[in-house]
Amino acid sequence: MSGKNGERFVRIHCDNCGEHLFFQTPEFPENMTQQGITPENWKTEQIKNLQLEWEEWLKWKQRHLNKSVSGKPYFTKYTQWLFAFLLCSIALFFVLDRWHLLDPLIENPAARQQQIMEYAERLLEVPCFPSIMKVKIRTVPIRYTRERPVHKNWIQYGEAGVYWGEEQIKIHRSNFWFFGWPKKTQLLNTLVHELRHRANPDLGHNPKFMELVQKDTQCALKYL
Repeated sequence: MSGKNGERFVRIHCDNCGEHLFFQTPEFPENMTQQGITPENWKTEQIKNLQLEWEEWLKWKQRHLNKSVSGKPYFTKYTQWLFAFLLCSIALFFVLDRWHLLDPLIENPAARQQQIMEYAERLLEVPCFPSIMKVKIRTVPIRYTRERPVHKNWIQYGEAGVYWGEEQIKIHRSNFWFFGWPKKTQLLNTLVHELRHRANPDLGHNPKFMELVQKDTQCALKYL
């Protein structure tokens, strides 16, 4: 096949891969200028050149167009998307978890109150839990509240460092995830913290009090 200005094109078809492409042959035999090429070996040299061009083109295609033979590892190709998804998930989780502290759209106080009492009842069955605190579970009302605990002009969630008084124990909503499940460790620590206040009000928040709370919390987590 010849071009407008006398160029010569050859169509090559690959039986193995099914590819076909047009390549331009550089010269006609009568216009040869390359040293060492004669009319006798012109055809052989052209075939070699075409084979070389074909191999170079096929390698380029495999490197840039054929994803199945891409040199990049599978994970590397999708790392940026996975990283973006992870960041969005963390941000969404944090926003929703904090959102329920402001003004939740859906909340079931009765269900959360029941969960609190279930944890309190299970503490009664823990063998290493102090008996004086078990008495407080039976005698001091334990209630779920959306009321914000204020201590020295600071709003504190999770009950740590907040003393509500002897008449009742209030478990704040921050002890629950936004979807309603209790934060087990935090909720147990809150119960232990407040029960210890009622059992030993003279300790305040001194180091001995903190040591006892930590010990009792670890005891509860071991059995619950």
